[in-house]
Amino acid sequence: MSREKVREIIADAGYCQMATSVDGQPRVRPMKFVVTDDFRFWCSTVNVSGKVSELEQNGQVELCWVDGNRNHLRVTGTADITGDAEKKRELLRLHPGAKGLFTDENDPRLVHVEVVPTRVRWKEHSFGEYHEVE
Repeated sequence: MSREKVREIIADAGYCQMATSVDGQPRVRPMKFVVTDDFRFWCSTVNVSGKVSELEQNGQVELCWVDGNRNHLRVTGTADITGDAEKKRELLRLHPGAKGLFTDENDPRLVHVEVVPTRVRWKEHSFGEYHEVE
């Protein structure tokens, strides 16, 4: 299926749930991601958030959106929190909601989270199988 379907589900759902795992304990929280042109998933967080240390320990994550039609989108990947000022500036441009939380790309509280997908799949609201996205 197309990447356009992925973008449609994200636009409709808005927020997703991001799952991390530390010492075998799953942790889930709502997050708002944007999709870049090169099909990376970006969001921001604050440097004192517990998820920063979780991602430093184990960058393996899964993101899950459910849209208004109850379509599911799941993205498995690795999170990178080393984004530089250029990526942070672009994140603030792509994600206007984050812009209101930070002064600019040089705000020391701003952490750029980039999920590089290893698997992307979606399915209609049913008991059917997931569609793999290239």
